[in-house]
Amino acid sequence: MTFGDRIRSNRIKNNMSQQELADLLNVTPQTISKWENDLSEPGFQMITRMTEIFKITHDDLFIGDTDILYKGSIYTAVKDFRMKRYYDFFLAFFAFLSLSLLITAIYISTVDVLPWFITLVFGLFAFLLLIILFIISRWRNINSSSLDKLLEVYLDKIIINDGDLTIEANRIEKIVIKKYSFYSGIRVYDDTGYLKIWTKDNQTVVTRDINEISDLRKVIFKIKHEGKKEENQ
Repeated sequence: MTFGDRIRSNRIKNNMSQQELADLLNVTPQTISKWENDLSEPGFQMITRMTEIFKITHDDLFIGDTDILYKGSIYTAVKDFRMKRYYDFFLAFFAFLSLSLLITAIYISTVDVLPWFITLVFGLFAFLLLIILFIISRWRNINSSSLDKLLEVYLDKIIINDGDLTIEANRIEKIVIKKYSFYSGIRVYDDTGYLKIWTKDNQTVVTRDINEISDLRKVIFKIKHEGKKEENQ
């Protein structure tokens, strides 16, 4: 067992949720989740505090073992609230550009000395900006309407909180987890991205604006890797 597994098993032995342990340690549930999934490690003071909470020794926490099967949530993906200000900025920016181009195109059309295709070029650029404006507006609406906690990962399923959708592991055909990058649509924040799931019954589910997407990718990879090991045993 890893150190994170031992934290999780001792928490379960004490009938505590991640939220309850987080409150006692004055950290967030996401921090507990990262410890339990070996994405980060607690400091010595936190380790000492956990031994007091669990009423065990340091040796019990570091070398103890258990066969308890964990059935609870092992990771909660949250929304990146910082994206909203980028949506607002680009909405205002492209709205200003498209309006300026439309006004310019209308003005040029009234000038007889200029060829007609110049008006057409300005009009096409304005139309293109309006399409971009529509796309960004749609992203902003999705960001504003989605819940703070986007999804929860379990050993045997993923629960999408928006719509209360449960996707069992045996239904998943393919999972893609990617960071946003500049060329994928004016999304430039580090470690923010999306998850896309294809199921065996031809259902496609997309969850956007996930904060700390790298951690989610590590958790999913760990579950898939451990599942394959169990199948081969």
